[in-house]
Amino acid sequence: MGNIIPAKGSMLRGEWGKHIFLFGPLVAYLCVFFVFPLAGVLIQSVFDPELTSEHYVALVKYPVYARVIWNTLEISFGVALVCVVFGYPVAYYLNFSKSNWGKILFVGILLPIWISVLVRTYAWMVILGRFGVVNDLLQSLGWIEEPFRLIYNRIGVNVGLIYNLLPFAILPMLSVMHGIDRTLLRAADSLGATPWKTFRYVFFPLSLPGVGAGFLLIFMICLGVFVTPVLMGGPKDTMIAMSIQTQLDVINNWGFASALSVALLIIVLILFSLYMHFFGVETLLGDSKTSRRCLGDKMTTKRGLLLWVRKVLRNKKLAFTTEDIVWRFQNCMDKIQAVIILFFPKILLRIRWGRIGLVVVCMLVFIFMIMPILIVIPLSFSNDLYMCFPPQKWGQELFARYFSAEAWMRPTWNSFLVAIQVMVLSTLLGTLASLSLVRGKYRGKQFLYVFFLSPMIIPIIISAVSHYFFFAKLRMIGTISALVLSHTVLAIPFVIIVMTSTLQGFDARLEKASMSLGAGGFRTFFHVTLPMIRPGILTALLFSFITSFDEFITSLFLCGVNAVTLPKQMWDGIRDEFNPIISAVAAMLIFLTIILILSVTALRRRQARLYVQSREAISVSDRMSSS
Repeated sequence: MGNIIPAKGSMLRGEWGKHIFLFGPLVAYLCVFFVFPLAGVLIQSVFDPELTSEHYVALVKYPVYARVIWNTLEISFGVALVCVVFGYPVAYYLNFSKSNWGKILFVGILLPIWISVLVRTYAWMVILGRFGVVNDLLQSLGWIEEPFRLIYNRIGVNVGLIYNLLPFAILPMLSVMHGIDRTLLRAADSLGATPWKTFRYVFFPLSLPGVGAGFLLIFMICLGVFVTPVLMGGPKDTMIAMSIQTQLDVINNWGFASALSVALLIIVLILFSLYMHFFGVETLLGDSKTSRRCLGDKMTTKRGLLLWVRKVLRNKKLAFTTEDIVWRFQNCMDKIQAVIILFFPKILLRIRWGRIGLVVVCMLVFIFMIMPILIVIPLSFSNDLYMCFPPQKWGQELFARYFSAEAWMRPTWNSFLVAIQVMVLSTLLGTLASLSLVRGKYRGKQFLYVFFLSPMIIPIIISAVSHYFFFAKLRMIGTISALVLSHTVLAIPFVIIVMTSTLQGFDARLEKASMSLGAGGFRTFFHVTLPMIRPGILTALLFSFITSFDEFITSLFLCGVNAVTLPKQMWDGIRDEFNPIISAVAAMLIFLTIILILSVTALRRRQARLYVQSREAISVSDRMSSS
């Protein structure tokens, strides 16, 4: 009899059985502390206490909630549009830049992402306030007599959100630009195309998926923002997340708050489905090679977004209108060019104005992103009775008051206590699941990957509300345990991203070589695998620590009066009294974030060196075995 070949289905079931012990704990954890609480929000919205639809009817019945939804969509659209417009030149410059200035610009853009949103918002309140840096500067120059009102209105909300979300527009666009084949650009140059024509007809069309991904990502994130609109907006700028918090804390209407959460969740899930269909999760993670392949599959073979655009442009009325606008714009540009040629010397026409404009935009964006940090740190060393910039009296009085105040030290200790536990738990669960995602070959792996990343996709305000309902029934509000369990859900996606990237770069032939020399599984793991992936594990630990230590929204709902965290204490100080100690706390959080990021960078470089050494060792062993 011939060899019996096992069926493909049985092989897949065998793989599933082997790996369920790796991803099973994380699946169980998310089902209990993420899926079940979300289901509780849905049930709460339709049972109050009996089956009812009054909460959803109220969303349509009362105009105030329609206005809130419209405010949310309007602000999200405007912020996403501005971020894409100003983010595209920066991404374009970073894509081609190999200078140190490009590296500095990239760091300046990424740094605010990891700084607490409360610190960022507080900095902009100091800058744009009635007696803030901007108004003081304009008044000292004699340009204005009365201070401008730059916060507690739509201006403050837009500035704060653009600052917080601009990096999320640049990263997807930069990821797609990295994936564009440079030979196409060289081919256009060899055929006589000018740099502008090469950009217009080759590079820009190929980078449009990144533009769409950045716009949709920011629009999706902006729908659930909470901190910036509350602190920098006015009554007319109320958004959905603010209404949810008001229904819970002020009105105590759990059912209607749940209905608002479900409505926001549905909108976000629809947008995320569009994002996944057209762009894929790879563009979100910044993997240029995978995102290029994914975009090729989704945008070329399926013709996805391009086919939809073509269908829209087939509308004759729209086509004629678009063509008319384009021709008018072209005629206007020709007239401007003729005037420039007539009045300006030829030497000025030879200057590369496009390159200068690109550098200027990048410089302005860099100043915009780094300015809050440069304002907050000097303010923390002020001994003035009233806040002013620059400080008139320098000193460490604010730091001394912080370290001597029990009202600040206890929340700080609570934040460290929660973050350390979250760091260990999330890294353990995420690392085991990442081993399965990278090594396993079974059905549903892509679904599991998206499921593990879903806490990062769902607006935090919805997760906070769901955890509030869940832990309130368990009578765990105001406990450290509730904060740890909730923050772990939010930290797991970052661990998954880091560890899957780390394990994908690990060459499994090293393990096989170790076992072929007589080492067992445990010895191979501790002496070969663990040293290679240790930098990735430490990176995941640091990322999960930052995520928990800076988390505020879930702490706002869960900490109660017995487990107040540092971000919650900062929130009370900003809203109630604008305590100057917050400047010192903000500066320390900035320093802590910078130290952790530098540590992560050093670990990633060490990991890259280990990968290079492992490849060299494998190539040497291959040559020896072949000889």
